[in-house]
Amino acid sequence: MAKESDIKKRVAVYQKYKGKCAYCGVKINYEDMHLDHITPKYRGSTNQELAKYNIVKGKDSLENFNPSCCSCNCSKSTYTIENWKKELLLKHDRLLRDNSGYKIMHRFGMIKVKNEITFYFEKLNSKI
Repeated sequence: MAKESDIKKRVAVYQKYKGKCAYCGVKINYEDMHLDHITPKYRGSTNQELAKYNIVKGKDSLENFNPSCCSCNCSKSTYTIENWKKELLLKHDRLLRDNSGYKIMHRFGMIKVKNEITFYFEKLNSKI
């Protein structure tokens, strides 16, 4: 059974963006929400190993959690926010190169390509 403090933390993270994914903005059911580490934890790596690459482990703190849908959390993985953005922007080129169905959809104008990404939490923060 989950500790009461863990449940309170999870509820606080869920409410951070009113039940929406911090990245894509899709509505998330509470039970389906993933807790994303904004600064990744790099599980399985020691601080010494990460120091070689000037990487600092993220903490299990409310400030370091964002509510995330499954697909955004799995895609972000251990990327920082900025590195994940770069990776997402490369996906179009990779799909265009490697996926014939995507190429056809692109040719018929079914794919709208943007050259920049603004995450949901960034849109909200820019309105403040």
